Amino acid sequence: MTGRGTGLLGACAGLAIIAGGAFAQEARTITVATHYSAEQMAPLLACFDAYEAEHPGVTVEHQETAYGDFLQTILTSRVGGTAPDILNVYSVWVPQLAGAGALEPPPAEIAEFIQSGYSPATIGAATVDGQLWGIPTELSIYALVYNKALLEQAGYAEPPRTWAELREIAEKITRTNDQGNIDVGGYAYGTTVAEGVHPFYAQMFAAGVPPFSEDGRSTNLTSPEAIRILDEQAALFRDGVTSNAIAVDNFASGAVAMQVSANWNKSGWQDAFGDQFESTVGVAPIPTDGPGGTMLYSFLWAVDSTSDVKEDAWDLLRYLSEPREAGLSCTGEAMQGMGAFAGGNADLAAMTEGADAFDRAYIEEVTSGRAVTQPNVWQASEVDRILRGYIDMAWSGSMTAEEALTAADAEIQAILAEQP
Repeated sequence: MTGRGTGLLGACAGLAIIAGGAFAQEARTITVATHYSAEQMAPLLACFDAYEAEHPGVTVEHQETAYGDFLQTILTSRVGGTAPDILNVYSVWVPQLAGAGALEPPPAEIAEFIQSGYSPATIGAATVDGQLWGIPTELSIYALVYNKALLEQAGYAEPPRTWAELREIAEKITRTNDQGNIDVGGYAYGTTVAEGVHPFYAQMFAAGVPPFSEDGRSTNLTSPEAIRILDEQAALFRDGVTSNAIAVDNFASGAVAMQVSANWNKSGWQDAFGDQFESTVGVAPIPTDGPGGTMLYSFLWAVDSTSDVKEDAWDLLRYLSEPREAGLSCTGEAMQGMGAFAGGNADLAAMTEGADAFDRAYIEEVTSGRAVTQPNVWQASEVDRILRGYIDMAWSGSMTAEEALTAADAEIQAILAEQP
């Protein structure tokens, strides 16, 4: 072989090595962490495949983590250097994650995409101290849910519009047995932290007073409106209209007439009432003497600050969130499959088409602007736990509403003062 031939072979080999190195460098993996099962993720997994086909060299992997362990798992993975690139996080976790430097702010073009395609309430769920941290996904909204049959039997064709009307209807419906226990409750609360705190927040928003200041560093829990709301709740217990023996879980058996609940309960009630669901279950705005309103909370797509594929991650998230010709975005299709609502305006509009009365009533709370995001305050889970404890004390009569909220405010203010 001539020297020239050897040189050509060497040059070709060098080019092959360079090309191979470039190809290897272009191969990228985006890891997406959610608390959703493979079945719930099916529409998104199909979109991952489609994205990979359109972006040679990119692989998208799903990492499932149980909801109860999700936040701690993410924080631990960051310590070990194995954090996923994309996170689907509960909005109230954002202050802690952002405070720890775990989240990457969206680039300008993604921020503009969110600002132009999402409502103020859903944007608020992804915002802390004026900084947007991700793309809203799954919405949960609170409204008054009522049993039409029980109201009609009591002589009421329409749900209550004010708390006084609610109490009147609830009193008329509540029935006790020979032992004095409630068999059918006119109104009910639940046993979990959220089942006490979220309806309270929703009623505060309906009264026109947010539970916390705009900067999340102080509360409005000792406002006259908050005290009145808790006092009226406690009066239902004090006067035998409701009790801890009858709870929101009893709605499915027809033993509860009214409660403030989120939309994600729908599938359980459909199973319980079967073909009588639409004729039995009604949804209405939260009764109030104020301007009206309610609370929503959201999950959001976010990008980990340590990801080495940030640009690809945000591009994938936009791909998953953009409306498609069929109507719903990839995220919207997944949310609809779970019986949830997506955060984007286009998705909500598509979901409204063909929706039943139940879904339309909840979506209307968002599109009308009445729904306001759950406060993204520092250590929100601990704040809610403290507040629930004092709400229980007011319900039981061991403290007045004013005493309970004053004590809760003192403990919660101390926590809020710890934030950076």
